[in-house]
Amino acid sequence: MAQVPSLSLWVLAWIFLFIGLAALTILVVYTRYGREKSVRLSVITIIIASVFLGFSIHFFLLNLGI
Repeated sequence: MAQVPSLSLWVLAWIFLFIGLAALTILVVYTRYGREKSVRLSVITIIIASVFLGFSIHFFLLNLGI
């Protein structure tokens, strides 16, 4: 019997992927065009992007059965 991927994990994976990519985009735009260098905002954005991208990859792999 073939395993059916969990719809809730699939949806969470896509949501977390979009949030992570948005945070990464904000970080790149802010560091490229920002006038004031804020280390705190950069660190928070890096943490948010890495956590959400990590969880999205984890959920995608769970859905694939790996």
